[in-house]
Amino acid sequence: MKRARTERREAARDAAKLARVRVKLAALEAGGASDRPIEVTSASIIEPHASSMPCAACGEQRLRVEEHIAVTLKGEGSEPERRLRVVHVTCPRCGTRREVFFRIGTVLPS
Repeated sequence: MKRARTERREAARDAAKLARVRVKLAALEAGGASDRPIEVTSASIIEPHASSMPCAACGEQRLRVEEHIAVTLKGEGSEPERRLRVVHVTCPRCGTRREVFFRIGTVLPS
């Protein structure tokens, strides 16, 4: 039988490992990297969208927007330059910080 302290430490290590894996998964989703931005129609909906996303590490439902900036990324090879919006968000519960990428464009019906 394990001591209570040992069980708590193992649970904390497991939770930290799960949080790291969830953050890595979030980086692969839309908005997680500059090559996979979230498409929006207006700059005015970027911050509300980013703040309503769940935390990648702990699942908290409201993130705090720390910064919202416009960046220009140079294209590789024959690709043109891309204008993106980068939102830096922080989880108020666990303190995890991450960047969420957006691209403003028109969404045309199919």
